[in-house]
Amino acid sequence: MSPLTRRQFIGAATGLVVACNGLATPSRALTINPRSAWGADLPPKGELSAEDVRFLIVHHSASHNGHNAADVPDILRGWYHFHTGPDKGWPDIAYNFIIDSEGGVWEGRQGSLDGPVAGSATGGNQGFTQLVCVIGDTGQAPATPAASATLVSVLGWLADRYQVATTAGAEVTFTSRGSNRWPSGASVTTPTIAGHRDMSQTSCPGANLYTYVTGGLMADVESARGGSAPSASPSTTPTTLPPTTTTTSFPTTTITVPDTTTTGAPPSTSTTTIETSTSTVPGSSFTVPTTQTTIPLASGATGSGPGAPAALIVTGASLLVAAAGVLAWRSRRMGG
Repeated sequence: MSPLTRRQFIGAATGLVVACNGLATPSRALTINPRSAWGADLPPKGELSAEDVRFLIVHHSASHNGHNAADVPDILRGWYHFHTGPDKGWPDIAYNFIIDSEGGVWEGRQGSLDGPVAGSATGGNQGFTQLVCVIGDTGQAPATPAASATLVSVLGWLADRYQVATTAGAEVTFTSRGSNRWPSGASVTTPTIAGHRDMSQTSCPGANLYTYVTGGLMADVESARGGSAPSASPSTTPTTLPPTTTTTSFPTTTITVPDTTTTGAPPSTSTTTIETSTSTVPGSSFTVPTTQTTIPLASGATGSGPGAPAALIVTGASLLVAAAGVLAWRSRRMGG
């Protein structure tokens, strides 16, 4: 930041940490360079009126970019002479508060620090507002980050002071006092933070700044005032659970049928095993039981070769059939 001249330093040293007298107390203090810091010898040239503040308007000066804080007093003195001169004919500098490129804040129209004073605007002031102006041409370049951050702070401070809502979608409706966009008597509904072009036929506050005004500015101001962040939306994604698999096992039963021949030799047995197979049905798995039956061979039989009887394997539900087969086999062996 460039050093101030002695006159500018003395003026800036009187910058106020603003407290509101008889107004709503803002949630934060804001340091503002008072009118005396740049125009102690420049009184208003006409009567100033009080304002019924219901919303806030953002302007840009459409003047050159590239200034610094040390330039501001001379810039504002030049505006004063232009605004109160024959070209505009206003009673004082038009804006209530001005923001420089380095984020400094300056009282504009006399008395704005003390309470709500009506401002002036190109195309007419339809009323019910306070005017905040960013120095520079934001149609040519965006406002500096410092100026943008201070704009949020100033608007939040004013919204606290005059109890202006800044929640998402906040609007106000009023009857215009007259501008070249809204003639006197017209009913106007507007967001509570608007651009100059919303109220008058003008390109102010420049394309870059107006994009911010109509975009994220309101949300930033609400956040600066301590507004709540949006609640997280509940998830609507369905949860897919894997199918439940149930396995049912049946025991294996082994039945041994002894050899009843009279040879006296111990029975010879042969065992054949059938592997268990599993069938799967969606949602469950079933294991089909295997019943293993051991059928004895006659004494001395090897279980191979021509005429040798084979071991019979019988599944669970067919035990009776297996038994009948054994009896028939024995009958053949004994000539029956």
